[in-house]
Formats: sequence, C-alpha cells, structure tokens
Amino acid sequence: MKTTAERIFSAIFIVPQLCVTAFTALAVSPAAKADVTAFGQELSIPKNMASGTILARHYITPQQACGESKCIVQYVTAYPNGDTTTSSATVITTNVSGISTRLLINGRAYGTGLVEVEFTQPIEVQLLSDGRTNLGGSLAGSQFNPSYFTISMKKNTFYIYLKGTITPIDGTCSVPGQTVKLPKTMLNRLDRIGSTAGTQSFQIQINNCPKGYNRIGYTLDPVGGVIANSPGVLPLTGGSTASGINIRVENAQGAPATMGTSVTVDGYNKAAGGSFAIPMQASYIRTDVTATPGTVNGAMTVFLDYR
Repeated sequence: MKTTAERIFSAIFIVPQLCVTAFTALAVSPAAKADVTAFGQELSIPKNMASGTILARHYITPQQACGESKCIVQYVTAYPNGDTTTSSATVITTNVSGISTRLLINGRAYGTGLVEVEFTQPIEVQLLSDGRTNLGGSLAGSQFNPSYFTISMKKNTFYIYLKGTITPIDGTCSVPGQTVKLPKTMLNRLDRIGSTAGTQSFQIQINNCPKGYNRIGYTLDPVGGVIANSPGVLPLTGGSTASGINIRVENAQGAPATMGTSVTVDGYNKAAGGSFAIPMQASYIRTDVTATPGTVNGAMTVFLDYR
C-alpha cells in the first residue's frame, strides 16, 4: 500500500554551453497565550499506516508563544498520554491507541530536557502512527495533567494540550510521480540575482482520496532543507555541475510556493472524496553573482496529512 505521507520528486537540470536545459520530477499578531490547544474537535485519521507516518500537523507561531517575532525556549517537558509522568523521548504516545505525538522546534524534535534555542518559525506539533492499532477515541489527557508539552521560555511558560476525537478511516490519497521538462534557456536571460526564466507549468496530482476526512493537507519539503530567505527555491542535490542557478517552485500565479507548512487541498469534500490537481510552475532562478552552466539537480517531497 502506498504511504499517505510522502512522494519524492527529483529535479535534473542540464546546462550545456550558454543555455540551461532542465528536467524536474516533482513527486496577526495575537498576544502570547498561557496555553495552546492543538488540533480540534474531530479528527479523521487513516486507520492502517506505517509506523512513523505523519498523520496531522498543528503550528504555533512565535506571536502565539511569546507575543514577539522571536522567542527563546529554555526547557521542554513532555508528558506521554497527557499524564503526570515525563519522558525525554522525542516521540511520545497519546492516550489513543495507534497515535503518538512529537514537538518540533526549528525542525528538530524535543522531549523533556534543556533546550536553549531561539525560533522565528512556527513550532510544529505532529500526530504520528506508531504501529499500534488505531482504535480511535479522545486525545484529551488525564484529569490531573491534561497537557502533553510544557514549553518554558525566557519570558513566559505555556502548555500544549491535544484536543479532538479521532475517527479511524480506511484508505488514503496517493501522489504519483511525474517528470516536467523546463525549456532551454540562455544563460544571459538570468542576468542578475533573483531573475527567473524558463517557466514551465505542472500539476501536483493527489488521487483517490477516500471519503470521511475533515481536511486533507499537503506539505512541500525541499530535499536538503529550506534555504533561508529564498522562498520556494530548491537546494542543489547530487550530480549538479552548474553554479549560481537553482530551481524555484511557484504557485500558478508565479508566487514562491509555500514550503514546510501544511496547505489545505482545496475542493476536498468529506462526503465525496475524489482526486485533485494543484496547479504549480517551476522556473530557473539566479542565486549568485557568479553563475556557470552545467547540470542542476533539485528535489522535493510531498507529505500528506489528514484530519
């Protein structure tokens, strides 16, 4: 069975002489809170998933955490099953069979312990399949200590509660692989940092989604990580011989694609299910003062999450 959560999309870009040929396969400010409730009233989760599969994501912005654009975390406490016992494990069980959770700060998972880290990007709380049978039920912790995580920061402390009743659903969506060829482009068209050329449209296909989910989301994850201050740009991967040129993934309007954050699959209806096409495009982008022709490789992964 195909996993719900990932399909890898590779990109191969060939730059002969003074032109670039590319091939790509693409498998507000609220006050700081004393606590955060992750997820919601009702969550529909795939019933049979491989252990470690990400099932749902919830984000907590720095403004929500500390009321500023940058927060400093000093200590994290993790409570398996939302109970009173703590754990240093980076993945802890919930009180719903088959479902575990983890807390990520700057993309790194933390259990109980000293942290001492700054963050400007949202904290992420994930629900994961853990190999146990998903029997459904309420995520609410114990009456004595219902929070799953406590985050102690330089200026305040807040608690993360998990909320919602999980309903197991049979089946998941699938994301087929594809290859998109960008047209040949003269290197002199990429004449300055930030200039783009060779735009090619494509679609991310999300197929055969079953009925019953309240929401389906997708997350684009560049292989090699998100490049700071370069929205939508894929890092170069193995085999690249060009320099100063990358690929930027964009939405249909040409704006940089959102990376690392779950985006709702528009059009999904829990009563109907179905297949969906997300219009995207890719372009070459100049990323350095010096650029040389050659081969440019990039890749991204598409993760699906369900509620």
